[in-house]
Amino acid sequence: MLLFLLLIITIASTTSNETESDQPLLKFDQSYETVSVVVGKRALLPCYVSLQDMKNNGFGSFKVIWMKLNNSSILTMEDRAINGDSRISLLHAYAEEWNLQIDDIDEDDAGVYRCFINTGMYKTLILEVKVPPKIIDESTTEPYPYPIQSGSNFTIKCYAHGKPTPHIRILSYDQADNIQIISEQNEVTIFNTSRHTNRRYECIASNGYPPDVARSFQLTIQYAPEIDLFINDNIISNKFFLINSNTNEIRLKCQVIMNPMDKIYWIKDKKKFNHSYQTYHIGNYIISELIIKYFTNNYQGEYTCIASNSIGMNSKTIQLIPSSPITTTTTTTERITTRYQRPKYARPLTIVFHSTESLRTMTLSSKSVNNTYHIIILLLSIIHSSLFQIR
Repeated sequence: MLLFLLLIITIASTTSNETESDQPLLKFDQSYETVSVVVGKRALLPCYVSLQDMKNNGFGSFKVIWMKLNNSSILTMEDRAINGDSRISLLHAYAEEWNLQIDDIDEDDAGVYRCFINTGMYKTLILEVKVPPKIIDESTTEPYPYPIQSGSNFTIKCYAHGKPTPHIRILSYDQADNIQIISEQNEVTIFNTSRHTNRRYECIASNGYPPDVARSFQLTIQYAPEIDLFINDNIISNKFFLINSNTNEIRLKCQVIMNPMDKIYWIKDKKKFNHSYQTYHIGNYIISELIIKYFTNNYQGEYTCIASNSIGMNSKTIQLIPSSPITTTTTTTERITTRYQRPKYARPLTIVFHSTESLRTMTLSSKSVNNTYHIIILLLSIIHSSLFQIR
């Protein structure tokens, strides 16, 4: 038996040097064949020998041996496996069939196999083992890489093993999950990252042998605060805002987006502002809201929203101005004191009292201008006397 095995090995090594004219007519269905199988599956290497042709060529009896040329190992002899690998067996259901079966194929099973007949004839089979794609972890970006600071560059890496070599696609998903292919190479660099590149990316590897494999990457971008101001849900585009004095309620909102989240607060007229305000989240935004129930003189002025984190600080200012003067009703009580003062240029007067009849005569008379003067003097003397009585 040992001599027979040596003979077969010798034949396997020498027959390739023989010319076709030196060999008997081949009695196989095919002299060369390629078999492809996916790793983990079962491979069947066919070997069909025509008994009729063998008899016609004077070969009444023959023996079949399977060998793997890569390592010169004998796998089967006649109808049994002899290499000790439980995955290997010979299927000989019919006299002309000598098929080699290998279960649970792995990559090492790939290679060149030959089905020999002891006449020196053989059939060559190439076993190709196909391997579905598999991500190479040590060469590929982690699913959740460390946070990236805004303005820096970041390279996404995606490597996969497989046979044939997998084809790589790197995809980008926006907030609405719209897909864009950004690269068909193993690496792609995102330049000048910002909060707008703070999205999900995915690598897909495929080679025609399913299943395809994928890995997602969620980039986290750290960036300084960005601020928008609103009054009653209307965005403010300038630094001055006129307030109607008839407005009952004013909602001043500061909408901030930043990462990481940190401080947000208000100041008024560049000083600390003690008015209470509420803070809440809407999506990725943080909202700080001031509510002014009645807009009075105390609420006029410059309002500034300030937000800061470890990356930077930002602020926005709005000047609230009444559209018309704000009127206030004030009740005051004034005490009026009247005091008679002697005219600075008054000279001492001699008051002459006249009878009523004489006064009447002087009043009606128009011959002398002095009459009117005397009447005035008389009236002043009467007023003066009355004032002294009051005192």
